[in-house]
Amino acid sequence: MKWLSNYEKELDLAFSEAESILYQLPVPFSKQAVDYLDKFHALKEHRSKNYICYLLPFWLQSYAGIDRETCRRIAVANLFKMMYFHLVDACMDDPDTDVSQQLTLAEFIHIEFISAYQECLKDRAPFWVYYKKYVSEWAAAVSTEKVADFYYENPVRLGHKAAPVKLSVAASMILGGREQEIDMFESAVDTALVTLQLLDDWEDWEKDLEQGSYNSLVSVVQAQLNLPSGTRPSPEEIREGMMVHDVLSELSALANRNHESLEAIKNLAPDLYHFHHDLVRNLNEGAQEVINNRRMLLNGGLGYWLAKNI
Repeated sequence: MKWLSNYEKELDLAFSEAESILYQLPVPFSKQAVDYLDKFHALKEHRSKNYICYLLPFWLQSYAGIDRETCRRIAVANLFKMMYFHLVDACMDDPDTDVSQQLTLAEFIHIEFISAYQECLKDRAPFWVYYKKYVSEWAAAVSTEKVADFYYENPVRLGHKAAPVKLSVAASMILGGREQEIDMFESAVDTALVTLQLLDDWEDWEKDLEQGSYNSLVSVVQAQLNLPSGTRPSPEEIREGMMVHDVLSELSALANRNHESLEAIKNLAPDLYHFHHDLVRNLNEGAQEVINNRRMLLNGGLGYWLAKNI
């Protein structure tokens, strides 16, 4: 995965710089912020990895024509942005969250997020127009996900809960004097975010079903069963949908179409293209494994057991 390995040194520096800034927050929020940052560390094991969030400025560096230090400063700003929106999302999604404590921490991190971008962009006013656009996309997604069916109505909105990721596009292209290219890379990142959400929906469908969160895999099963709006399938029906009706293959088909649409930026941002290729491969392999398991079951339970255990 060269889209990661080529930038590990820079990522280490970015996380260290972000940590040093967060240590300067008032006690006890400084320790809380540093501990929270550690949960997302790109180079440590057993951490939540949000690669596109902090790698995107490096993936765009060559085309944008900006220097590596500037990319790292954007990456630091993105780390704060990621932390802020994760904290806010948790307050909305998790009933057990200590909202007052979490929102206070989020506000301190939000200040650092804005300050970091102000330092990078200085008087580049157009950047803040894009900032408003992406936050508006995020707000529309999180406020309507329980009443809209993004997968069938407008798939691009599947990725809009992560729309602020595109701040890297706006910052990099504005600083590189390529503002006219923002639309093209916005579209490419939207496409990658959709596929990333499809993967997340496959991995998290049980949790999303329990919490009532929108999930594209659940939505496809609901449509296949012709369930009325507001009626969600049971866990058993979803497992049957994956095993018998190839629901995962439907998601992987969308991911493959997404990848075809990224051919236009293959040579402009090859790391973004190859990152997306790896996402698609994971979905395709998962869908094919389901098909293979079904074939083995049809050939007899013993053969299936042997294939899984020997």
